[in-house]
Amino acid sequence: MKMRVGDVMSVRLLCAHPDTPLQEVARTIVRNRIGGMPVVDAEGQVKGIVSESDLQPGKEGPPTRGLLTAADVMTRPVITLSEEDTITQAARVLRRHRVKRAPVVREGRIVGMITQSDLLRPYLRTDGEIRADVEEVLLREGISEGAQVWVRVHAGVVMLDGTVRDQRQAAILTQLARAVDGVIDVRDLMRVAEPV
Repeated sequence: MKMRVGDVMSVRLLCAHPDTPLQEVARTIVRNRIGGMPVVDAEGQVKGIVSESDLQPGKEGPPTRGLLTAADVMTRPVITLSEEDTITQAARVLRRHRVKRAPVVREGRIVGMITQSDLLRPYLRTDGEIRADVEEVLLREGISEGAQVWVRVHAGVVMLDGTVRDQRQAAILTQLARAVDGVIDVRDLMRVAEPV
């Protein structure tokens, strides 16, 4: 089962408005130990994002003199994600754009925030949860027909043991197991059944 952004995003939103004073933005970031916060308008549409680095005194760019509000320092345009994006898609977007956080929007309005650390949550799943999902995927895909495969999981590592029709089937089963959230590695211990 693929985890989505909506499964791991923070819904406790701390937002600034474009006219929020910089001192208030800095105070909120420090008190809540967050790396940044979105800047939204009255309708909840994301207009920018202010990160800790945007507030640093030696930041390159225009002089800080005269900068008084969130709108003066916010980064725009903002990279946003959808609740339906998978964790893998979200990780790729954050990496590609070299950002540590992104607002999650629904119909243009902010509904959550996702950070790089939120994307690590699939790795916190128990071995039992991972095993159940691997078994479900193998049954749902019907690829395991003609095979007798047992699934074991230890510390996120899936072991597929038993017999399969051919090497192609073993490769497909391994690939399906690897795609389950929280799987760190897959060990293929399967053997090809002897022809009768």
